[in-house]
Amino acid sequence: MTPTIYDAILRTVGFAPEQIKPKGLTRFSTTSRASNRDGWVRVMQDGIVRFGCWRQGVTGWWKDGAGHHQASQRDELAARKALDDEERRRQRQAIINNQLFELAHSLERQSAVGRYLVRRGLGKLSKRPLALRMASLPYFDDGCEIGMFPVMLGAITSPDGVLVGLHRTYISDEGKKAPVPQPKKLSRTSGVLAGASIKLYDPVVLDGKLTLGVSEGIETALACYLASGVPTWSCVSAGVLRGFQWPVGVQSLVIFADNDASGVGQSAARDLAGRAVAAGLECRVLVPEIVGNDWLDVFVAGGAA
Repeated sequence: MTPTIYDAILRTVGFAPEQIKPKGLTRFSTTSRASNRDGWVRVMQDGIVRFGCWRQGVTGWWKDGAGHHQASQRDELAARKALDDEERRRQRQAIINNQLFELAHSLERQSAVGRYLVRRGLGKLSKRPLALRMASLPYFDDGCEIGMFPVMLGAITSPDGVLVGLHRTYISDEGKKAPVPQPKKLSRTSGVLAGASIKLYDPVVLDGKLTLGVSEGIETALACYLASGVPTWSCVSAGVLRGFQWPVGVQSLVIFADNDASGVGQSAARDLAGRAVAAGLECRVLVPEIVGNDWLDVFVAGGAA
């Protein structure tokens, strides 16, 4: 491929992949988030390269030697083909994610994962979250396996409880974050993350209302539960927290926001709170006083662990 095709994709979609596979479907991010995979490129047998973005609903095509033609109108045939390929990928990934979580073990205090939670200040957990398990998994960096590590697995499920992804925290045998480039990773997803969460504990009735808390990180959610008694679910990131969907019946929502210097966490919390209040829920947004802190930082600093 010459750079021309990348220019064509960039003009139509706004982003372009670093490389294009000569066969099969190339997926790439069309936002600032590397985990986004809405962009797609397919090299056809007739030499035409078709591309587009599912989220934006745009497609185009390019062929070397044919004036570098480009079409921004929807190509329904190519779009349907790309969507069919994506659905098959999701089905395969659903099988992989479900099997991996089913074969994983319950959390044990006398394990690398247990020691990790103690080191993070969460040693007083007396009730094991069903959405967290542990396993031993290989770590891949740039396609190369660099070792096997204990892993804390968090089951990310849709609002109706369907597993759509696994959050992996790679840990050393000593109970620290593993010495790898990215100790926390998200598996390939088998469904939409919008509205999803890691459901650690069931909502409970507090002050006469069915109450649930929500935060970004897993450890932060556990700290919020220990400190307040409010069952708290993890949304993994600010973007997923913004679109979180609370379960039917919840009357009170507590949002434990991160105090990000960028304001991203607070903005996501405000957006979620706005939707909750509009739906008739009682809602509180709690933000740590110190910039850069989350509620795990506050919990540990308070000596509550």
